[in-house]
Amino acid sequence: MRDKIRRSWLLVPMSQEARLARAPQSGADVVVLDLVEFVAEASKPAARDRVQAALDPVQAGGAEVFTQVDAELLYADLHACVWPGLRGVIISRLEAPAQMAEAEALVSQLEAQRGLLPGTVEIVAGLETARGNHEAYDIGTASQRLSGMTLGRADLIMDLRPEPSGEIHLMPYLMQRLITVARALGVPPIGAWWRAPDRGLLAPPEPTYQAAVRGRAIGFTGALCVLDTQVEPLNRGFTPTAAAVETARQLLAAYTAGVERGMAVVEVGDRLLDRGTAVQAQRVMDLAAACAARDQVKAAVAAHIPLPQ
Repeated sequence: MRDKIRRSWLLVPMSQEARLARAPQSGADVVVLDLVEFVAEASKPAARDRVQAALDPVQAGGAEVFTQVDAELLYADLHACVWPGLRGVIISRLEAPAQMAEAEALVSQLEAQRGLLPGTVEIVAGLETARGNHEAYDIGTASQRLSGMTLGRADLIMDLRPEPSGEIHLMPYLMQRLITVARALGVPPIGAWWRAPDRGLLAPPEPTYQAAVRGRAIGFTGALCVLDTQVEPLNRGFTPTAAAVETARQLLAAYTAGVERGMAVVEVGDRLLDRGTAVQAQRVMDLAAACAARDQVKAAVAAHIPLPQ
């Protein structure tokens, strides 16, 4: 599945009306209506009842809308969420392919009942436990709706223990493994490389930006966040800089010129440029252009003006 521009995934608890009202102005690429992490058990029935009415208003800023649902409460959560206007769901704490297959079947049933085109609703797999990470590839192959994979942190700490620094001792390995599995499945990996003492979802803007830059460097395409102030740093950190685009343009131009002279490998300074270098350079340029186009669309939607033809 071709990657879409989804740099910032803003989690908005469905039990917090003020947060929900601010979401359209956040600038997020994706707003995730949360029914799992930040909603108390006693508040979940009322939170589910609000989802359908929230779908259209949240899109007023140009964001795509996902919901975050619990793998152990699939029936109640999906029945509350799968309505026209929903782009997809993040299924939290997935641990087995059977859970993914159950979600696939239930979403298909709800699409048919509620007038959505088959295959409209995407699924992002949330792998937040040791077992879920171990079963990652098989979970991913259990649904054709898979459009992304992401890690958790709190549940992983319970399973894998933290180092004295507060970091999970296996986190670099788990991030690299997730990226490998996601790419093998043809979907984008979602995450960022947070460092202690920052706690990811609640980090200040500058550490959030640095985590996004590090995350993009190792292969992530976007990350979840909780605070509105984290959206802009994520969007910026997952977008190639002007300097990176210019470097990519120069490398591609040098390689293309060498190929036209009959060369397979082109020497530029202390670098050897081959076809792989050219492909990567083109990807940087394409990503920057796609990010700019995504920002233009959001700005146009937010301003209620028609897009140029």
